[in-house]
Amino acid sequence: MNIWVIMILPASLKRQFSIMRGNLLVLTVSGMFLYFTISLTYSFESPYIRELGAPPYIIGLVGSAGAATLGLIRLPGAYIADKYGRKKIIAAMTFVVAFSYIFYVFAPDWRFVLIGIIIFNLSSISEPALQALQADSTSPERRGMGYVAAHVLGNVPTIFAPAITGFLVSTYGLTPGMRLVYSIVVACSMAAAIIRSSFLKETLCEPKKNKFAGLKTDFKGFFKDMVEPWKSTSKSLKFLAIAFFLYSFEYPVFRMFHSLYVLDVVKISPIEWAFANTLQKVAFLTLSFPLGSLIDRIKRKYVIVLAHLLFIASTILLLISRGYTQLLFTHLTFPLSTPLWNAYGVLKADMVQRDTRGRVLGVISTLANLAAIPASGLAGFLYDFDPTCPFILTIILGAIAGAIVFLKVDEPKTREE
Repeated sequence: MNIWVIMILPASLKRQFSIMRGNLLVLTVSGMFLYFTISLTYSFESPYIRELGAPPYIIGLVGSAGAATLGLIRLPGAYIADKYGRKKIIAAMTFVVAFSYIFYVFAPDWRFVLIGIIIFNLSSISEPALQALQADSTSPERRGMGYVAAHVLGNVPTIFAPAITGFLVSTYGLTPGMRLVYSIVVACSMAAAIIRSSFLKETLCEPKKNKFAGLKTDFKGFFKDMVEPWKSTSKSLKFLAIAFFLYSFEYPVFRMFHSLYVLDVVKISPIEWAFANTLQKVAFLTLSFPLGSLIDRIKRKYVIVLAHLLFIASTILLLISRGYTQLLFTHLTFPLSTPLWNAYGVLKADMVQRDTRGRVLGVISTLANLAAIPASGLAGFLYDFDPTCPFILTIILGAIAGAIVFLKVDEPKTREE
């Protein structure tokens, strides 16, 4: 599989993509299915939930409920990743992802979608293990390109996703069309789960063998084991975590309300919205490698600051867009920042030792989840008051996060393996 991926690339890129082997290749191939599902649903998920009876403030609270679920399970997931290994929990929870989407397919009202969201977020107990495994499977000097390559190649099939969703929604209507979309999502998630369970290799040197009985006993020292590695981390990592906390406040706003804003305020048709997202995907794939290579060529912190500046500019353009042409220009600027966000994950991996990586990254992820709990609910109420307010808030928080990284984060002299 890795030979095929490398052979189809131009000679100038073969050396860069030689990193695409083993676990990183498995995560990339399985990611093709999972990124495809995200792109299928992104454009019309919130309108679908609204069609099932949920006003914007309920949509926001639904997102907050999902984030609260994440907050409860990320730390146990981080503990499991460093004690019991990465592979098994990643594979098992990908099957749970597929199961969660069944509730979207058959939902008679928004409450069933809420159940699906909670189950989906419970599956994210594997996220610290996934982050740790990806970091374990890349060398420090090429970690930036490894993250970008996995993200970009995983997104190649997503070019077609918005058009498929737009066609189904326009042909069958919003609710029937989205039920068909979520049926495709279930199948794609199952495929990703099968690939991961079949081909991933464990990277933790000595995972514990005992299962549920031992796990119960081990969790007695859970909080001590979680806190101790965090105490020894650098001030720079703590400031980076604060910036990531603020950045994570932005994601629920766009995830839950971007599509509503475009359809309600910019006022374009479903087909136009699908086409705009398709062009955005093309721009992202075209720009990702030249922009993403910056992560390994200059300081990671400067890449993060640049990502925040570009995203702020793109959000401002979104707020002044009226009509399809202006929105199209805006959606061609958002991809400028997209590959650069990988610098957050790369810099975190550079700062954390392998044997504590799951726990430390789990704590940071939990902080991010705590940000998402109020973010989604607050954004829903702000959207009801004025649809521009949630996005103005993201501009302010993005500026603060970028300033923290620029002023307070110093990169390590030696990057962790």
